[in-house]
Amino acid sequence: IESVAAFCVKYGFKNVMLFINAEEYNVGHMTKEEAAPWLSTMLRAKEKFTALGISVSLNPWMEIGHTDRCRALKAGQDFTLMEDYNGKKGTSTVCPLDENWRAYFADFYTYLLKTVRPEVVWVEDDFRLHNHGDLEYGGCFCPLHMKKYNEKLGANYTREEFKDKLFGKNADEAVKRAWLDVSRETMADTAEFIGKTVKRAGTGAKVGLMSSGADSHCMEARDWNAVADGLAQGGEKIHRIHLPCYVERTGKDYLFDFNRSSMAVRAFLPEDASIYPELENGAFSTFVKDARFLRFQLESALPLALSGMTYDIFDFVGNGAIEAFGYGEAVKSVTPYLNGVISQGIRFSDLTGVMIPIDERTVYNRKNIAAFEDLRPDEFFAGAYLASFGIACRYTKAKRFENRIVALFGGAADNFTDEELSALFADNFVLLEGGAALRIVARGLGALIGAKSAERIPYETTLLSYEQARGEVGGVPKRRASSMGKAGDYVKIEYDFGAEVLSDVFENTGKYFGCGIVKGRNFLLNPYAMDYFQGEQFNFLRVEILQSVLKDCGREAVMSEREGVCCYRYKGAYGNALIVVNGTVGNFAETELFIGDIPVKEAYVVDRETGEKKRAAFEKRGGRLKVFTPLAYLSSVTILLK
Repeated sequence: IESVAAFCVKYGFKNVMLFINAEEYNVGHMTKEEAAPWLSTMLRAKEKFTALGISVSLNPWMEIGHTDRCRALKAGQDFTLMEDYNGKKGTSTVCPLDENWRAYFADFYTYLLKTVRPEVVWVEDDFRLHNHGDLEYGGCFCPLHMKKYNEKLGANYTREEFKDKLFGKNADEAVKRAWLDVSRETMADTAEFIGKTVKRAGTGAKVGLMSSGADSHCMEARDWNAVADGLAQGGEKIHRIHLPCYVERTGKDYLFDFNRSSMAVRAFLPEDASIYPELENGAFSTFVKDARFLRFQLESALPLALSGMTYDIFDFVGNGAIEAFGYGEAVKSVTPYLNGVISQGIRFSDLTGVMIPIDERTVYNRKNIAAFEDLRPDEFFAGAYLASFGIACRYTKAKRFENRIVALFGGAADNFTDEELSALFADNFVLLEGGAALRIVARGLGALIGAKSAERIPYETTLLSYEQARGEVGGVPKRRASSMGKAGDYVKIEYDFGAEVLSDVFENTGKYFGCGIVKGRNFLLNPYAMDYFQGEQFNFLRVEILQSVLKDCGREAVMSEREGVCCYRYKGAYGNALIVVNGTVGNFAETELFIGDIPVKEAYVVDRETGEKKRAAFEKRGGRLKVFTPLAYLSSVTILLK
């Protein structure tokens, strides 16, 4: 307690999250007797922190249970256990529909809240129906859930029959919809139950929720607004978005996942949500994550439009705050800058750039489901891909656009009606990859991209070997790139109109195999299915063609033009705000961007030491902007343009 208090005072932390029943000390569904010594210690800690002006929040760490880890229910805990589609039951992970568990949970939670009286109580990452240890991914199939599914269908399926109609050869679309509907309703109802429990406790505590990967939550059709409203019960909507890095990696790798997941989660959350992302240090060791990288994570989270940050940087086993890690100094040094950026009034809804349509109900439109994993959305790779080499973009739940650049990747195409797809191509410039092209052609809409046929060819099942530009790219005539495994599956498209073919693909002997990148009047099509990380898609040939086309397509495009330097553009009363994040190991003397015809009369930067807005010298020639402020490795710059 003393070491944590001293650490908070020295480095400016405003709140301490008190954990009970966490990780190494978790005993399953804890009893009041088991909680007593922990609560006694928590109250001593709270008294110390409160006297220093530091508030406390409470994290009971589990609701239904993360994973069993050999734990079992205790005497008198007659709870329905979670059951996977093969009939395997958990030993302590419960079904959130169970009324006995709900009665226990409401009583225990109320006891904790009235004893500790925290500012916020946190709902943890076990608030989900997937990823529970040894249970198969894919929701709950206990008797309570089977009853719900059958009520939806007006049927009386056994679990085995239901599974066959869900994943088997006799798959039934109505069964899939019932399964997703019940999963969606289960979590929304459970959120409301928890929110009402906290409100009835009468302590004034607010509820915060930890959210993990966007794709995982979408696989169980999460209703993000209903969950947020249910927990908040008319109060503040507090969300702790997972920052995807437990251990240190390269900055480029980290930003790829941040843009694939964290930014997508933020797009699903209500605009008025308070965002406190979780910076997590999984192995709690400087060898795994050093202080500079931790600081980089803080800066790179700014595009989420933060309210603050949650720092999970020390372990749960009882060692207190460890000064030697250097995390305090790293956080304190960057806090004025973070607060300075927040004070500019940048809202997440101000984010603009290439539009990336996403839909929380995307799983309803997935076809040919042979396993739960087949439901995993792939459209989030658009944000990861575009942002990773500097193109400003944003996820959006919108379906109608006008005179915009829109990136349509993978399953996102299935979330549009035929009429909406036709309007999309009529009114905008569309970026597509092979996965979206396949879906468009399969729906009989190939005319939108001038395609008569499209066939997915798994990588390395043919002699397809390399791609070659028809013209000069980056000073290299007929520049080439690999078309093998790390490029992704190739989609062979037969076109029936005179689109401009920018590259071709060839077999290992030089024999022509098919079209590469193709540019139509209102679209650019990269013929590979981008449904996981494909390193060869970062090849200069493909990146340069994409960036050149975007600059010339007549719509606003903003980009850093540097791989690993992400650019986020916001438009508001402050003018244009650009948050530029450097995930490379390079130091740049100036910050350079392509901003096209955006006019600039004045430029300002948020000072890294004071957080104040300071005027900056700049130069704009053609579409390129150079701001004379350095961009160091693993850091960021926030620029305001008037």
